[in-house]
Amino acid sequence: MRRLLIALGAFFGLGLAAGLVLPFDGPGGGALALALADRVEAPSPVLAELTLPETPWPQGWGYLVGTLYGPGGARLVYEATGADWVLVGRVQPDGWIEAYLYGAGGLERARFSEPELLAAWLALKVEAPRRPLVLRPQLDGALARLRDGDVEGATRGLAELDPQARARLEAEIAAVKGLFAHGADLAALGLPAAVADYWAHRQDPEAMGDAGMGPVWKAFFPITQDDRPAARERALALLGSDRALDLAGALLLLRALDDPAWVQAARRLTAAAPELTLGWEELSFAAFDANDADEAASALERALTLDPENDLYWTNLGWARYLQGDLPGAIAASLRAMRLAPNPTAAYNLGLFYALARDHDRAFAHYLQALRLDDEGVASMALEDLAKTHRTDLLYWQGFLLERTGRAEEARQAYAGFLAEHPDHPLAPLAREALAALERVETRLELLGFRLGPLDVGFEVGTGEPVRPRLRAETSGYLPSGPVEVEVRSDAGVVAHARDEVTLPPLTSDWTRELAPVTVAEPGRYRVTVRYAGQSVEAELRVRPGHLARRLLAQEVVPLGLGGTPLLTPEELAAPDGTDRLVAALLEAVRAAAPNAERVERFAKPLPAGPFQGRSVAQLMATADAKLVRRFLEAALERPQLLQQQDAVNAFAAWLADLR
Repeated sequence: MRRLLIALGAFFGLGLAAGLVLPFDGPGGGALALALADRVEAPSPVLAELTLPETPWPQGWGYLVGTLYGPGGARLVYEATGADWVLVGRVQPDGWIEAYLYGAGGLERARFSEPELLAAWLALKVEAPRRPLVLRPQLDGALARLRDGDVEGATRGLAELDPQARARLEAEIAAVKGLFAHGADLAALGLPAAVADYWAHRQDPEAMGDAGMGPVWKAFFPITQDDRPAARERALALLGSDRALDLAGALLLLRALDDPAWVQAARRLTAAAPELTLGWEELSFAAFDANDADEAASALERALTLDPENDLYWTNLGWARYLQGDLPGAIAASLRAMRLAPNPTAAYNLGLFYALARDHDRAFAHYLQALRLDDEGVASMALEDLAKTHRTDLLYWQGFLLERTGRAEEARQAYAGFLAEHPDHPLAPLAREALAALERVETRLELLGFRLGPLDVGFEVGTGEPVRPRLRAETSGYLPSGPVEVEVRSDAGVVAHARDEVTLPPLTSDWTRELAPVTVAEPGRYRVTVRYAGQSVEAELRVRPGHLARRLLAQEVVPLGLGGTPLLTPEELAAPDGTDRLVAALLEAVRAAAPNAERVERFAKPLPAGPFQGRSVAQLMATADAKLVRRFLEAALERPQLLQQQDAVNAFAAWLADLR
């Protein structure tokens, strides 16, 4: 959804807020919402959605509730907009319509087989006068494009519509254009005062009113100023509210502050707004922290009644049931999570559950699936879970995971411990095979050379250049995450050192990457040693006198001309005469641009201070020499952003203007 990015002036004398209809989810939901809004004289659903206030937390509305099309969404939109009432809903594939109406009296829900029945029900509830429902299904696609900000796409279908439908769509297009072009009087569009207030003060949340999103945005504002005590005080004040929006904001803010009062906020939210998934989700985390598996399971079951397709809830419910001692229930919930969205946590859990049940084939299958899915480092937690069982027969599975995450020595110990306790176990032959295979593992490192910015320069580099070693590691087993050490030595000792921490997914048997840079100050011949995973590799490094252009290149700087084309290629910059060629190219470009600089007020005015006081930037560009250009490039070496954010000519002019 494209959000409205407009700066609105303050609005005064706004009347009472109107009701809002948001576009319904499902086939034909946009056209249905428009017909309902027209029926009860509510504002355009497209405009209502585009002007819906944003949240101060980056995850948006979906972080509080599974969907805005359900009961929780109706309440949140009602509270965020200050509307008299809010209608949301969804059109099911079989044509049945679910509707949720939230107003001062709370939530009402209904289900209808025909749009006309829904329209009559809505009109009765909001006391709208009798009038026909005019449903134009052919507008649905165009309305969806308008909601995405695609005005041109919506406009293209106008010619195919009958006159009445065309007139209605033209009105929608005109309203959206007004919003995107220059803002609009939201009150004149029938939108609530709290919505207008939000857009008027979006850049200054402290100026927002106390309705709609104002209290929540004002509570979060101190965080942007790094004022944690003030943010905590405002979050605790929100806990006294009965609004779900305020309680959810308090919960998220206290969570961000790592304040223990977040548990109280979660309980308040579930009590005040049981239709929001956030409260139940956070309550389950609090229960896990308190080792209360029963409460965790209960909270997750409530969350799943609201969002039954949430794989995280099913994953965590599986763990809660495991903690309750319900292994079949744990397996069932975890399998449901994997069907919805395969994830390493659920897969590792299933490996554990089947291992506990001595179903070795399924344990193998799920542990291998978990290892293949695991790009988040979850294996370490799976190993902890195995260890916490204190079952020696599960040492085999610890060895299995340790081996495949590159922790070979620990894997040997686990397999050996397993065999010592269970020499006749059905998995014992596999443990012996694994131990034998670990003895045959060979690991090899290859230093491929060094990189100077975007260039491969082999084993010849320049003095003062931060160059990155390129290393390849491969093994007949699996490689571990861990440190990579690089040393550059002369006869007198170590002259440069760097350390990288390599993080690898399980089942990795080879990798190639650039490592942290090393810099050598003096010319000569050196030995480079790289150590990783108990292995090392050496190579000779030849260091010659470096120069300015190469050092810029090492900072990923390739200076551009006014047209955006590099003044020199990386290869030309790296050549022995690269600095002289760069100075000459930039000097020529600067002098050529001097007449244009005369037409820029900032560059045409005499400088008020600095070493060139009284002369203009344009004059300095016209009379620049190689010494001045070199001085600029040396400044850019200290501050690479000078040349990374714009072309070299404008960067040179801006540098002169700011020189003090």
